[in-house]
Amino acid sequence: MKSSKKRFRIGSQSDPVEFMSWLLNTLHADLKASKKNSIIYQCFQGELEVIKEIHRSSLTEKENADDRSKGMVLDGAEEHNNLVTQTSKMPFLMLGLDLPPPPLFKDVMEKNIIPQVPLFNILKKFDGEMVTEVVRPRIARMKYRVTRLPQYLILHMRRFTKNNFFVEKNPTLVNFPVKNLELKDYIPLPTSKDNKKLKSKYDLIANIVHDGKPGEGFYRVFVQRKSEELWYEMQDLHVSETLPQMVALSEAYMQIYEQQQ
Repeated sequence: MKSSKKRFRIGSQSDPVEFMSWLLNTLHADLKASKKNSIIYQCFQGELEVIKEIHRSSLTEKENADDRSKGMVLDGAEEHNNLVTQTSKMPFLMLGLDLPPPPLFKDVMEKNIIPQVPLFNILKKFDGEMVTEVVRPRIARMKYRVTRLPQYLILHMRRFTKNNFFVEKNPTLVNFPVKNLELKDYIPLPTSKDNKKLKSKYDLIANIVHDGKPGEGFYRVFVQRKSEELWYEMQDLHVSETLPQMVALSEAYMQIYEQQQ
């Protein structure tokens, strides 16, 4: 594709998360009617409240400038025992979910134990209470809370870990509902400003999965045809009808949910 400066090419497999991020931001830049808004942001953009705790000695003016350049709006900072707590608002187009580490040992049948985790467990990262530790660009403790839900919610399961030598894949299966994902039952959500009922229930409309080893595997996508309530599995040019139950039996990598109206 010319507009991606050959970053994405027809016939060459690319990471769907990287492609989706590039696509949404490129469409926003081309379609925005004002400096900040576009139909893309109206449909896909939500907002997070981010609370960051960092040691005073690690805080620099450059880091504050970097936060502002990413669109983070600082609400102020507090300091206690040389720990600086910053609260900010940050827009998002997709939410990255961390999977639990895979088991280090094999079972008695000499096969790897493939763990499973409910989607609701890894969504707790955004409950405003769970602490996530980061090391880049500085060691910090982070808390996240969703303050605005988008019409279309994109979730990204972080399956791949890269280092200087190779890429590792986390095989953990995520158990998720195909219909009626009710977020308010698992993470605290903001109250509606105009006293309208908060729309916090979602239905899955697309599920991208990765099969095989990192760097050698391939991607498949399950897409719902909403008019007929049918699900289809697609890989390259191959399209076949499938059952909704089969959608959940896969190593989900990226999901798109539609808000119920």
